[in-house]
Amino acid sequence: MEAVSFIIDIVLIVIGVLATFYAWQVGGSIGHGSMKLMAGGFLILGLANFIETLFFLIFTNISVENVEIIYRVIILAGFVLILVGYYRLAKFVRS
Repeated sequence: MEAVSFIIDIVLIVIGVLATFYAWQVGGSIGHGSMKLMAGGFLILGLANFIETLFFLIFTNISVENVEIIYRVIILAGFVLILVGYYRLAKFVRS
C-alpha cells in the first residue's frame, strides 16, 4: 500500500509542477500573476501529501496529531493561494 501512496504522491507533485509550468507559459496574457498564484497553490497541494509522508518517516518523535495539523496548515496555504489567485483574476477581468 505504501508504494501506491508514493506513486500517487509523485503524480500529484508532477501535476503541481505542470500547473506551475503552464502558468509561466501564459506570459503577459490576462491574469499572469493570478495564474502563478493559483499554480503555486496547486503545487503546494501536490507536495502536501508527500511532505506528510516524509514527516511520518523522518520525524518519528512527532505525534500523529501534530503531523496532521501540519498537513492541514500546508493544505490551507495551498487553498489560500488558489483563492487569492482567483480573486485577483476576477478583479482583473471585471476592470
